[in-house]
Amino acid sequence: MKAHRLLLSENLRLEERTLIKDIVFDVGRVLINFSYDDLFLYFKENNIHITSVQGFVEKTHLKIYESGHISNEAYLDNLTDLFNMPVNRDELKQKWVEIFEPITEMLEWAVSLKRDYGVFLISNTSPLHWDYLKTEYHLDQVASGLLTSFEVGVLKPDAAIFKAAEQRFHLNPLQTLFIDDLEDNVKGAISCGWQGIHHQSTEETQQRVRHLLEKS
Repeated sequence: MKAHRLLLSENLRLEERTLIKDIVFDVGRVLINFSYDDLFLYFKENNIHITSVQGFVEKTHLKIYESGHISNEAYLDNLTDLFNMPVNRDELKQKWVEIFEPITEMLEWAVSLKRDYGVFLISNTSPLHWDYLKTEYHLDQVASGLLTSFEVGVLKPDAAIFKAAEQRFHLNPLQTLFIDDLEDNVKGAISCGWQGIHHQSTEETQQRVRHLLEKS
């Protein structure tokens, strides 16, 4: 009898897991692409040679900024410190935010999913980028709720950001699907009981999501 109850409980749990009610998207390289190429070209034109994205991230303390532990002005100070001459901060700020391009098919698809599912966004990002993204791409219309790393104080894949999303968006982890282009972030969501898809292409992700939703 006890084994039967355990099996029944597990079956109900599996059934609940396949019933997806909410879909949570990462933003960068899932809904909106970004590249540092133009920014690094601007640096090169000013005799600043950045050899790698990782080097740039470390030198400017970008992860600390995206975790909400330094201000916009302090991060702009970090960027201006790269220069060996006076720099126009407004021009530098503009170069910093204009690194994005929409992935139109994914954005439109996310909006279409709102008819039948809760759609939410979680992003590792900075306040300057987030203000630009919300204004330029109308993210409030793409999703019913938004959450950023700098608000929570940690970056994905830290469990705290997924727990914060559960509270803010009233998510049931078993019935929540997370889509991110970084596998470690997907693993972080799965470790919190969510379902997850590692995004690698628009076509593949849409096919996998449709397959899961058909089972729901």
